[in-house]
Amino acid sequence: MKVLTIVFSQTGGTEKIAKKIQEGIVKSGNNCELVKIKEVDLTKLDEYELIGLGCPTFFYREPSNVRSFIQTWDSMEGKHCFIFATHGSNLGNTFYYMKEELEKKGLVVIGAFDSYSESSLQFYPKIVHTAGHPDEIELKEAQEFGENLCALSLKIQSGESNLIPSFELAKKTWWARAAKMMTPQILKKISPKFKINMEKCTKCMVCQDNCPVDAIDIEKLEIQKEGCLFCWFCEKACPAGAIEADWSFMRENLKWNLKNYVKDLKKAELQGRFRPYVDYESIQ
Repeated sequence: MKVLTIVFSQTGGTEKIAKKIQEGIVKSGNNCELVKIKEVDLTKLDEYELIGLGCPTFFYREPSNVRSFIQTWDSMEGKHCFIFATHGSNLGNTFYYMKEELEKKGLVVIGAFDSYSESSLQFYPKIVHTAGHPDEIELKEAQEFGENLCALSLKIQSGESNLIPSFELAKKTWWARAAKMMTPQILKKISPKFKINMEKCTKCMVCQDNCPVDAIDIEKLEIQKEGCLFCWFCEKACPAGAIEADWSFMRENLKWNLKNYVKDLKKAELQGRFRPYVDYESIQ
């Protein structure tokens, strides 16, 4: 079977999972290409029998650039696909919304895999609650997920439709209520304004090259342009520290969010789904 795995990853956690899924698919005797989301040739998607798409969770769902990316696909009625995601506390409604968009293109989601990953938001402490993730156990599980995908696809093709996963839209959890508030308008209002310190900036293009929505033009000194999805990765990735922002407002006003994260992680730990590698309960 010819498989294409598409990944959007910033700090590397989702890409680690993608590579292990790829290894598993190859180990099962199938062919798998791995490509970054900005490098996909949409005209060649029909050449693949199975397509995978993975991303981190932003604001309890798939990032808006991933949603827009799916919307650019041509209809592929009946083609099988799989989805995967990483997250810093809980998956939210990521799989529900990804499946919804993919089904609009006629695709059938045959499998899904999620993993914890080291959270990287600047208004959280530097030592974060999910440090050390994805860990060796999660990477092994990702490979095993990949090993079974093509066989699963064949079973579903032969009529075992009961193997197709379903996802419910959560509405009453704390994070579902928070997600409803995190509109682009609200994010723009609460996000710190980024400034470029020209005494530090070397125009290395790291920020511009890594912006998932091309909302940076470093030559014109424009940053957070129209379309910015507020991942804040450019400020974190700048090797010279030339992008400056005041995180004090978000750090102070989103403490409740961090506390809820820790509650969810503690519950997941008791259920055997999360393994802490730091004293995450003491993180403030």
